[in-house]
Amino acid sequence: MLDLFKNIPLLAAVLGFLFSQFIKVIIYRDIKAFGRYGGMPSAHISTISALAWAIARTTGYDSPHTAIAAIFLAVTASDAVGLRRKVDPNSGHTMAEAIAGFILGMLIAFIIT
Repeated sequence: MLDLFKNIPLLAAVLGFLFSQFIKVIIYRDIKAFGRYGGMPSAHISTISALAWAIARTTGYDSPHTAIAAIFLAVTASDAVGLRRKVDPNSGHTMAEAIAGFILGMLIAFIIT
């Protein structure tokens, strides 16, 4: 059970989500922003970006695991910016929010790996 806490990609993904949500609280000066969909930075993309980069750094950039994570990141980003924005403009992300989430996730993964 404690080995779960040694799982660097999982830790990176959780931190990616938490950091992005805390940044939203700071930006919007509202604790309710922690659970809000949409906004700067994208928590969805930050989470998956941190996961994908941490997998790449721990298993190798040429591993099948990295390929799966990279495709998962691409689908998540496409959904966050494209599909969700069409369905509900208030819950989707702008390109700037998506890029900020991507960079935040990448930074977190690079720091903890």
